[in-house]
Amino acid sequence: MQIIGIQIIAILFAFFMLYVAFLHYKKGEIKNSTFLFWVVLWIIFIFLTLFSQILSPLIGPLRIFRVLDLLMIGAFIILTFITFENQVKIRNIEKKIEELVRKEASKRVDKEKRKK
Repeated sequence: MQIIGIQIIAILFAFFMLYVAFLHYKKGEIKNSTFLFWVVLWIIFIFLTLFSQILSPLIGPLRIFRVLDLLMIGAFIILTFITFENQVKIRNIEKKIEELVRKEASKRVDKEKRKK
């Protein structure tokens, strides 16, 4: 097994992301289950980077030329899904914030009317 430059970059990136996940976990910004999910994900990423030939049986039937192409397609699919989910969640948060602001504004208006 010969490690090429892109594999080294990918492995360094995965270790960096493990470190970032660890920092957020230590700060209490993510829960145990979320931290465990990211650790498992990045370990799988490192494993697939080092032993990419495991994915070789998928390449032929999908008519993909290289394992890296398969990984890139998978990454784009995952990123598209995550982007969509984030957009939906952000919109829901915006609606909740708008409702809270309206309630607070109406309370203040009521208080102002009572003072007069």
